[in-house]
This record gives sequence, structure tokens and C-alpha cells, in this order.
Amino acid sequence: MSPQDIRETLILKTIEVMANEGLDKTTTKAITKGTGINEVYIYRHFSNKEGLQAKVFEALDEELMAAVDENIEIMYMAEMAFDVRCRFYFDKIWKFLLSNREKCLAFIRYYYSPHYSKYSAKEHKIRYKPIVEKFSSAFKEESDVWMILNHILHVMLAFAVMVHDEQMPNEDIYSEHVFRVIYASVEQYFKNT
Repeated sequence: MSPQDIRETLILKTIEVMANEGLDKTTTKAITKGTGINEVYIYRHFSNKEGLQAKVFEALDEELMAAVDENIEIMYMAEMAFDVRCRFYFDKIWKFLLSNREKCLAFIRYYYSPHYSKYSAKEHKIRYKPIVEKFSSAFKEESDVWMILNHILHVMLAFAVMVHDEQMPNEDIYSEHVFRVIYASVEQYFKNT
């Protein structure tokens, strides 16, 4: 197995364990179980388990950011009403969050853990700075765009967990409710409502 294959296998297995077992049970033994990879490779490639978890979050965070950025052009389609643009944009991100249960749950478990604050929060904010800048023009000047976008993300993640844990069906009617909850909470900050 090449070094790249070992890294990718460890990342994928860490996502699986984080999603299904939680961070507390994401041990080096659990990560390497069934992979044929010795635990020592975690230390060779990631310095330690926490470094591996931070790398997993970084990869998932970049994937989410790419989805957010890829669909941002919808927000600039002036021929559509502003709330319609927001709905289309929300739908793209919502479907992305629901497209892979393990990735979504691993992201959430890490994001709400002390490890995030200790190892990843600063880089997360740097990664999202271009997104904040792109969205700033949609909000009133006095708005804290970083805070608003974080609020939107937190609400979407909370409802995504409910879908992934089968507490809420993955149906369009529920997607519409989630959108309405988010839109109602941030509508007052938009310039174009």
C-alpha cells in the first residue's frame, strides 16, 4: 500500500468510526481495525490521533466549503426574487449535507467537540473568509455576516442530524420547513427582502 493509500484509508476509516461511534471511541485501535494498517502509521502520517481527526475535519470542511462556494452564483441571479434565490441555494447545501451520512455525522461530532476549538477553529474561520466576503453584500452593513452564516450552518447541521438519525424524514416538506426556520431567523439582516 502506498503512503497516499494509507493516508486515505486512515481518513476514511476515521470518518466511519467518528460517525458511528463518536469521538470518545475513535481510538487508534478502532481506526486501524480491519484495515490491515498498523497503528504506528497514524503517528507517521498525522503525528497523533488528534492530528488525524483534525485532518479529517479539514477535509470535510473543505468539501462543505466547496459546495457552498460552487452554488453561490444562485444568490446573484437578480431575475429571481431574493427569497427564491435563498431557497434554491439552501436546497443545494441541504442536499449536500444529506448526501453522505457518515461524512455529515463525523463533521458534526468533531465540530461540536473541544477538539474543534483546540485544533481547527482558527483554520475553519480562515477557510470560510472568502465565503463571508462573497455574502457580505447581501447583508445590511451593520450585520455580523460571520455570525449569521454560522447560525445558518448550526441550524442546518441540527436538522441534518435529525434526518440522519431518522428522527425526521428526508422529504421535501421537511426541507421547506427547515428553510423557513432559517430564513425567518435571518431575514431581518438581508438588504433585499
